[in-house]
Amino acid sequence: QEPVEEDLEAAIARRRAHLKAYQNERLARRYEALVRRAAAIDAEFGLAVAKGYHKLLAYKDEYEVARLHSETLETALSETFANHGALRFHLAPPILGRKDAQGRPVKSEFGPWMMRAFGHLKRFKVLRGTPLDPFGHSAERRMERRLIAEYEADIEALLADFPEDHPDVAGALAELPLQIRGFGHVKAAHAEAAARRRKELLQGLRQPLLDRAAE
Repeated sequence: QEPVEEDLEAAIARRRAHLKAYQNERLARRYEALVRRAAAIDAEFGLAVAKGYHKLLAYKDEYEVARLHSETLETALSETFANHGALRFHLAPPILGRKDAQGRPVKSEFGPWMMRAFGHLKRFKVLRGTPLDPFGHSAERRMERRLIAEYEADIEALLADFPEDHPDVAGALAELPLQIRGFGHVKAAHAEAAARRRKELLQGLRQPLLDRAAE
């Protein structure tokens, strides 16, 4: 959940720290570099990029689920329960490929041994986005990488020719990833809606140029 109010430096610092834990310092630097360039042109635009870019970069894949479970759930359970050996996890790993009649992933039940598995899996986050990533070939992961590349291209175009007359449209485009929520078919539906809105926003940026050229 996004804070109600957050200044640029706080927005960058919080998300940069998360990206470092999520992947590594290299990703954190990549994130901050683009946000700083956007903020140098317009502070509000920079804040919008800080939010939208982070949302795309930090997609919740198998490695992140493992990291969050192993680093937060284990601690929380240990502090609350003396024995949580009966813990059960309901997950839909894409590697199993189980689908219902509508083609949606079906969850399976896993026992407490998954906590150890999470601890091992999180260490393989270095494979994220590489050809060796066993989870990276799914339609959802390919979509997530495509959205990142598309977003970076859009922001680069805005940085090259910032629409001074329409900074609100640029900001809306930068924050558009915040509308892409959920997992699987839910996320795909949100991504499709965001793609339609992206076309509308890009047209809104181009139309003034076309109008002036026609005068």
